Amino acid sequence: MTLGTKLNKLRTGRNLTQVQIAEKLHISQNAYNKWESDKAKPAMENLMKIADFYETDVYDLLDEKSIVQTNNDKSIGYIEGEVTINNTFSEELIESIIKNQQDITHLVQAQNKLIEGLLKK
Repeated sequence: MTLGTKLNKLRTGRNLTQVQIAEKLHISQNAYNKWESDKAKPAMENLMKIADFYETDVYDLLDEKSIVQTNNDKSIGYIEGEVTINNTFSEELIESIIKNQQDITHLVQAQNKLIEGLLKK
């Protein structure tokens, strides 16, 4: 089943119009129509918005064989037919994510020390 067919089923299953969906996603109705009719593919950012809106996983919207993830060039994308779409994440975003993970690790370590101290008392 194509992405467009899945989008159509999700939308009509909720009795929504393309205009309503487009407004929720902050895109034009024309763009959404192209996605639903398989004339164009959404960028990964929009695909994630669609998954959030429909409360589904991004991977459920795509065929397993159409998903491409490349860690060495920090890009994630998907392939549909002969078209490849990639979103490259900026170095700044990646560094921010790493810093947040490090901060969380430090907080957990501090919490563990506090718990150990309480258990010793």
